[in-house]
Amino acid sequence: MKGLLQFLGGILLVQLITAGLAAAALRSERPELWGLLALVAGGLGLLTAFWFTTLVAQARREARAELEARHLKERERIKVRAEREKSRLREKSQKELARAQRKADNGARKRTTLAFTAVAAAGGLMLFTQFITFGLLLVTGAGGALAGYALRWKQSLPRRAPEAEVLPAPKARKLIEKS
Repeated sequence: MKGLLQFLGGILLVQLITAGLAAAALRSERPELWGLLALVAGGLGLLTAFWFTTLVAQARREARAELEARHLKERERIKVRAEREKSRLREKSQKELARAQRKADNGARKRTTLAFTAVAAAGGLMLFTQFITFGLLLVTGAGGALAGYALRWKQSLPRRAPEAEVLPAPKARKLIEKS
C-alpha cells in the first residue's frame, strides 16, 4: 500500500507538471518554445522513470530481507525442534537401556543367589550326613565364589574422587627488615 501511494503521488505529480507545461506551450505565441517544453516534459518523464525504478528496487530489497528473516526464523525453529526431539529420543533410549540393564541384573542376581544358596545347602547337608570333606569343599567354594562376586560388585560401583588435603599456606618471610 505504501508503494502504491508513492507511485500514485509520482504519477499525479508528473501529470500536473506535464499539464502545466502543455498549458504554458499553448499560451505561448512562439512555436519554437514547444520543442523546449516537450524536451523538458521528456526529461521529467525520464527522471520519473528512474525514480519509479528506484522505488521498485527498494521495495524488492525490503521484501527479500523480510523473506530472508522469516526463513531464518523458520530454520531456527526447525533446528530447535530437531534438537528437542533428538534429546527426547536420547533420554528415552537411555531410560529403556537402563530398564533393560536393571532387568537383566535383577535376573542374574536372583539366579546367582539361588545357586549360592543351593551349593551352601548341599555343603551343609554333606556335613550333616558325614561327608565332611566334600561338604567343607562345597561350603568353602560357595563362600569363595560369593566373596569374588561381592568384590566384583564393589569394583563396579562408581568411585568417588579422594578429597584433597588442604595444606596451610606458608608464612611469608620478610625480605627487607626495618631497622
